[in-house]
Amino acid sequence: MKFVAISDTHDNLIAVRDLVEQLKKEKIDFIVHAGDVIAPFTLKEFFPLNVKMYIAFGNNDGEKKLLKKISNEKNWEIGEIVEFPEGIVYHGTDSRIVKILKKCEIEYLVLGHTHEPLLEKGKVTVINPGEVCGYLTGKRTYAICEDGEISILEV
Repeated sequence: MKFVAISDTHDNLIAVRDLVEQLKKEKIDFIVHAGDVIAPFTLKEFFPLNVKMYIAFGNNDGEKKLLKKISNEKNWEIGEIVEFPEGIVYHGTDSRIVKILKKCEIEYLVLGHTHEPLLEKGKVTVINPGEVCGYLTGKRTYAICEDGEISILEV
């Protein structure tokens, strides 16, 4: 299994398009987005990849109704906390919820919100891919997970 974890795209279409171009070179099973897509038009940038997406709402996602509509049309999963194969994705705004999710029988917990990459291996591997937008850290990052090996890469 090979998946990509992303977060905090914040409508930076240049960064998203650069990411999509990089991902076209990869053979991935699905994408996990840990929130703060922001606007529905950003999701449409992922259409050319033709892979399933699992998307958690972030604290800045304003147009949830249209984000849901697009996701439903593409048969993608979207919500506050979303299951994906072998894991759960949650934006990470409430540390109490993160603590509870770490107790679940899952392999991966993908978080966002902080804009800082994090890889924490334990009973549950916690992945924060950082930010695709690059607004806070100046780095546009994402994670690739393939058969348990995780890499944080720059767009």
